[in-house]
Amino acid sequence: MAAEITNATQIVVPARTRVWLAPVGTPAPADATVEMPTGWYSVGLTTEDSLKFNEEPSFEQVKSAQTDFPSRTFQTSDSATVEVDLQQWSGRNFQAVYGGGAITTITPSGGTETGPKHYRFAPPRIGGRTEVAACVEVIDGGKSYRYVMPRTMQMEGVSKDLQKAKESVLPLRLAVQGGDNSDAWYLLTNDPAFAPPAPTIGTVTPSTGPTAGGTTVTITGTELDSATTVTFGGTAGTSLEAVSATKLTVITPASTAGAKDVVVTTGGGTATKTGGFTYS
Repeated sequence: MAAEITNATQIVVPARTRVWLAPVGTPAPADATVEMPTGWYSVGLTTEDSLKFNEEPSFEQVKSAQTDFPSRTFQTSDSATVEVDLQQWSGRNFQAVYGGGAITTITPSGGTETGPKHYRFAPPRIGGRTEVAACVEVIDGGKSYRYVMPRTMQMEGVSKDLQKAKESVLPLRLAVQGGDNSDAWYLLTNDPAFAPPAPTIGTVTPSTGPTAGGTTVTITGTELDSATTVTFGGTAGTSLEAVSATKLTVITPASTAGAKDVVVTTGGGTATKTGGFTYS
């Protein structure tokens, strides 16, 4: 189709992936490429085809006798999970896949206090599982993506194959734990394809007002819902309210007489209505 938009650079091939874990409350990375903050550790090598991130909302439907289609569909819950098979056996990785547990140092039979040590891992008892923060990192050339999950918990059983001709992996199965006052998970990326579209301005109503300011102006256009500032001749208006993606309201500041440019700034850029408001 002539209007079809195709861009092969937006195809993502996860050439490199990493999984990071940390105690809950550890500061998260600030962006998609910065070095992981202190407190995060990598689980190391994982199998090449096991990493999956699943987001699975649940819905209910209202059925009515007057129609063969649902009268209403509403979401009842949300859930997200991470699945990956760890190839490296370590104390931290055992604690991750078993949901916690204790590791103690023991002196082997016949050994000495200064000699080689053995270690005892005991999985957590019922009620003793601990949450961890998780970060899944995906790299495709110069594009980086980080799924950040502030709270997760291992909520499946652990089954390990102990075969002679194949490495024995540790199945990490994390369930994202959400919160009403925070994001259950979010994505950080430097991919320019995620940049929000630039705004546009259609109309400014009313288009005139007193030099004292105080006029409530309605601006229509597109991509206005993320507006951060609206200026009139370089001076910011007040009481900005993004009503929708196509409409916002703002109160004009005081200014001198004459036509002033109206500039809307959003995360996607700026839009200018030249001479869009006249002070009189």
